[in-house]
Parts: sequence; structure tokens; C-alpha cells
Amino acid sequence: MTQRDLCETVPARPRARHRLALAARVVSELGTASGELMHLSRPFALVPTAIVLLVHCSGGSSPSPGPGGPGSPGGSSGGSAGSSSGGSASGSGSAGTGSGATSSGSTGTGSGATSSGSTGGSGGEAGASGGSIGASDGGGECGTRTGMRGQTTRTLTVGGTSRTYVAYLPQSASATTPLPFVYVFHGASQDGLDLFNMTDYSTLADSDGIAVVFPDGQGVSSITGTGALDPWNVSDNGAAVCGAGDFANNPTGSVDFEFMDAIKADVTQDQCLDAKHTFATGFSMGGYFTHHVACDRTDIKAAAPHSGGTIASLSGCTAHMPIIIFHGTSDALISSGCDDPNGTAQSGFPASATLWAARNGCQATYTTIQETGSNGNNGQCYLYEGCPSDAQVELCTFTGLNHAWAGSTVCTDCIGTGAGYPSATTLEWAFFKQYAW
Repeated sequence: MTQRDLCETVPARPRARHRLALAARVVSELGTASGELMHLSRPFALVPTAIVLLVHCSGGSSPSPGPGGPGSPGGSSGGSAGSSSGGSASGSGSAGTGSGATSSGSTGTGSGATSSGSTGGSGGEAGASGGSIGASDGGGECGTRTGMRGQTTRTLTVGGTSRTYVAYLPQSASATTPLPFVYVFHGASQDGLDLFNMTDYSTLADSDGIAVVFPDGQGVSSITGTGALDPWNVSDNGAAVCGAGDFANNPTGSVDFEFMDAIKADVTQDQCLDAKHTFATGFSMGGYFTHHVACDRTDIKAAAPHSGGTIASLSGCTAHMPIIIFHGTSDALISSGCDDPNGTAQSGFPASATLWAARNGCQATYTTIQETGSNGNNGQCYLYEGCPSDAQVELCTFTGLNHAWAGSTVCTDCIGTGAGYPSATTLEWAFFKQYAW
């Protein structure tokens, strides 16, 4: 199959067809794709253009490393991250009074009730470093809006642009009792609804009392099923990131952080949120974005990136950050070496676990914890020792896992399946409760 044939047969999702030109450029630069592309559960679905092509054009990943632990955290290389360019304004967590995001036409998509035209807050987004709005931190009233429990899909206007997200609020939770709050970010070609289904966070939300949101990236909609190759801005000031994600870094900065603030302000109308227990996780490009969030936002108290990567230095990060990192050892899309020191080294990019361990002040030693799945689908977690109490670092790798959410039986636009592996959702929530509570 020629490069032209390959580009012409890629079935693109709505609004993604114009990105075929980028695919063609990447293929031209890196060579023709290998037959390994056909391992996709839905051919060419995950990042249907440039990302899938570039990884396999570059020869794929190396053989899976064994269960041995990661190497010692080494020194950072490359340029340090710059300060956030624009981003969201810091504040005390109270609602702003300017032309902030408004909610329009939130609609239930599952067990949640339908609301046709609920009004947003009094304008302004919550300050990125000020915590959540509401009674949980003295910022004003919260949990006063009704009819938005369970699963809902919502539309906000942020900076003049319509943005959508999926929310899940436990039906049994008291609206005025502050709940832990989790952001879950999707990958390229996916949307928030895909991650809602993949992670099964709703089950955990019901059992443990968690408010969870699944934001749609730039140019993405869970309402229409529209995906995008570059849904998130994943680094400051255009800094390069490790691996294939560098080809899908959306250059439009600050708007994603503003969207996070707008989501928090919107959800606060329905549910009081616990500012001290606000977390972030994400898959693939959402994993890259989670690293970015962990580096730059002090309102996030712990993070859990899955199958992503980050910049070459974390010296510019704002504070210590408890973080648990997930990656499959056989990831054919984003090299495990972007996260795992035991994976194939990526030129100019130390593994993210190495970077975070050094950044947080952990020792080079670690404790290995075996995680057993079913049918031989196992993992191993490396818990770095000597970390400060507010800065634990853990890396979990899954032997033989390709580019999929560990433990997921439904993995839209993934490569392979996470079924049978220990659940990343369960592991990260246990980490949050133990090291960021």
C-alpha cells in the first residue's frame, strides 16, 4: 500500500478529515506504515491520521521489557518548562464577576435528569490555584441547582467558544456535602463519553461518593461524536513533548485551563466540591495533558496520567505533586520509554517517572509491588522511596499491554484491549486516597 492509498483509506471522524493533510506530511517524513497498523480494533481509529501513522512508520516499539524495576531517577535534559502562557487566572476560589463561562442547554444522556437551558454562574472562572467554588471552601453557595444528577452531557461557552463535557454526580450523594472531584481527559480521536465508558468511574463514584467530569477537548463533542487529532494543549510555550504526542499538541494555550475552571464552576451549582481532594487523570493525549495539569495547576492535588508522556524537564513545575503513572510495556503508539525508565529510551526525553521522582525529591530506590490480573495479564508498580509526604511517585507498567486503558473491557479507539489487566481506575483511586488525602 502506498502513502497515497493509506491516506485515502483512513476513515476520519467529523471535523478530522482536514487533518489528513497532516497525516500525509508525517508519513512523508517518517516513511510508509507497517502492517502492524492492522492490530487496531477499529482500523486507523485511534488518532486516525498522523499519530498512528507516525509511530508505525518509525518502526514501532521495541520488545516489552521484563518486570524489573525502573532505573534510578537521573538528571533532566533539555529545556525546562516555561511558565504557563496565559492559562487561567489565579484566585481565591470565589466566582468571578466578569464575562465568564455560562452553561446553556445541559442535557441528560443517561440516568441524569434533563435540563433545557440551565443558566451558568455569575460569570468568571474559578482561579486555577484557588480551589473549587462553594461551601466546601467558603467561596459561596453550592449544590443549589437540581435535576442534574447521574450522567449528564453539558454545553458551556468559554471565551466565546462552545465546549462540551460529560459529568457524573452520584444520585445518592447530598448536594451540599463536598465530594472529591476528578477530571478525566480523553485521547486523540476520542471524546469524554468514550472515557466515561472506558474507565467505569461512574461505578466508583457511586460506591465512594465522587464527582467526576469527562471534558471534551478542543474541536471535540460528546454530543455529536466529533473527535480531533489535537484535542489538548499539552505543554507550556510550545515545548516539545516525548514521543508521538508531539505531533498532536494543540498550539492554542490557556483555553483548556479556562475550560477546567468553567467546568468546576458549573458543577459547583449542582454539587459542593472538596477543594482539598481534586484530582486529574487521562489517557493517551489526555495522559500528556494530565502531566501538563500536574506541572502547572496547584488546585490539582494528585494526578494519574495513562499512556502519555511529558516535556524534557519539570524544573518549571509549580509544586510537589503526588503522581501515579501508567503505561503498557507493548504500547505501539506512545513508547513506554516516555514514562518508564525500563522502556526504550527516547532521545532527549528522560522517562516521566524519572523526572517526577527527581522533581519531587524522592530517592532512587523503590519498592516493587506485583499486580495480578487474569489470564496472565499482570502488572507491576514501582513505588519510589523517600518521597516527601506530599510528593509520592509511583509507576505501574502492564506486561504486554498495548495502547489501552488497563482493566477496560470497552476501549474505544484503543490499540488492543485492557481487559484482564489490573484496573488503572481502581489503582489510581487507591493512590489518591493513600497519598493525597
